[in-house]
Amino acid sequence: MSFHLNKAQQMAFDDSLLSLTEREKKYLNNSWAETFSKKIFPFIKEDRFSILYSDNPASRPNNPVNVYFGLLILREIFNQSDEEALNSLMFDLRYQYALHTTSFSEQPVSKNSLTNFRAAVYRYNQKYGVDLIQQEIETQAKTFSKLLNIEGKNFRMDSLMISSSCKKLSRLEIIYTTVSRLIKVIDKLPERFKPYLDKGHHNDTIYRSRDKDLSSKIRKVLRDGLRLYYLYRKDRKIRNTKEFKLLARMLKEQTHKRGIKVSKEIAPNSLQNPTDPDATYRRKGEKKHIGYTANLIEKFDDNNRMIEGYDLQKNTYSDQKFAKDSINKLKDVNLLTDGAYFSEEINNKAKAKGIKMVPTNLVGGGKNNNSDKFTIDEKKHQVKKCPSGHKPITSEFREGSYRAHFDKKHCNNCPFRKECPVIKQKKSYLFKVSEKTLHRCQLITEMGTSEYQDLAKKRAGIEGIPSVLRRRYKIDYLPVRGVIRVKVYLGFKISAINCKRLIKGLMNSPIPELSILLFNHLFSLFSFQRTYQVKSAA
Repeated sequence: MSFHLNKAQQMAFDDSLLSLTEREKKYLNNSWAETFSKKIFPFIKEDRFSILYSDNPASRPNNPVNVYFGLLILREIFNQSDEEALNSLMFDLRYQYALHTTSFSEQPVSKNSLTNFRAAVYRYNQKYGVDLIQQEIETQAKTFSKLLNIEGKNFRMDSLMISSSCKKLSRLEIIYTTVSRLIKVIDKLPERFKPYLDKGHHNDTIYRSRDKDLSSKIRKVLRDGLRLYYLYRKDRKIRNTKEFKLLARMLKEQTHKRGIKVSKEIAPNSLQNPTDPDATYRRKGEKKHIGYTANLIEKFDDNNRMIEGYDLQKNTYSDQKFAKDSINKLKDVNLLTDGAYFSEEINNKAKAKGIKMVPTNLVGGGKNNNSDKFTIDEKKHQVKKCPSGHKPITSEFREGSYRAHFDKKHCNNCPFRKECPVIKQKKSYLFKVSEKTLHRCQLITEMGTSEYQDLAKKRAGIEGIPSVLRRRYKIDYLPVRGVIRVKVYLGFKISAINCKRLIKGLMNSPIPELSILLFNHLFSLFSFQRTYQVKSAA
């Protein structure tokens, strides 16, 4: 199937809009479909997805990619299944108007179109590590921010856990299920493993056992798993199956050279369920969680907000790793986070890109030992004077710490002595502080200012998004498993949130630059089409 841009966006003589009465046109123009048709659909970059199709112009042309993409957004906005979205496109004129298909004699989406489109994106991501959906949605969000004139350079960040749809299994169930799944794909099965094929064997092993029998059953099933591994590890056909690879992974995670691992030795990123190998275990506070973790970056001002970045990883991925990834995407902004994202290393990387980290709290508490009250030249690594204005006798910087000695005659009678971090020695008072502790104290002092607190309070605005994703968009009950597939669904849900914000924000706001943005977009499509035709002719 070859790629072609959607050129059928002009009104035909038999367009269904022409049969509307003036009253019906008025209601249509005042609906969500008008905004979606004029301010969302035209900015979907079809050419981004051209790499999913053949470059042979003689093959059958594709159906419009922007119709697929737009329908997937509408599917999430109205909380529909694929079938419901397809039915809406076929019988709801608002959907057709929003997606510019009112002139089509037959709607260009069939029963499996959306599934096949997502599958093509999955395969491309698995092969090349590039998420085309994420690229399009983040580009789309930046366009929306321009349309809404979101001013300033304030961004805020938050993460949320997303549950896997797989069943939570006990340790025995994980081992048994992995072994039995491999047994079911082996054609010539040895006699000793055939009991696993009996319908009652699973219940007899898992449920009809007492607690004191549990350890012995785990050892028995693991021995069967090891026998299978050594029996078929040289069989190329079996060795390349997904089931054998999962067995090998399970054995590595559940055993070691000395035998079976105790429960506390099993890593959180170990296999939780063979039906979802990407799902990992994490304990956050008092909650136990199996699945993934998502990170959201939102640009905002006093009037509007837009989610301009997101990511999804296994739930063992820390907030600090998300912070490092986000710093690579941003430049010259204020980034509001909670304390879990912050560290001295991350703050230094952020400063190098002109990013001001604004944590609302600090991991480990916010105790200040007043080291920041000393005047220190960090470029020359010298302590200049104490809070009372006295110069040190000696000052040096060694092994990442500042060390300075002060005269006893100044320190003994100093009014700040009780709050001062200096240590009394035989001949003098020693001031010693590491560079890391100094910067932490400086930050704690800054966090106490009214300007900092006013800015930090604005981070709370992003904390409602996880709740919306759970309540409205059912993010914990997705029909797919695996990081790549879940991330695609997450992306369209985020796009739905952004589109609804855009529609709401534009209701009473004139957008003078819309015509310019639309012209630039259509010009880029025209340029791509010309380039594509030249390459095809060559």
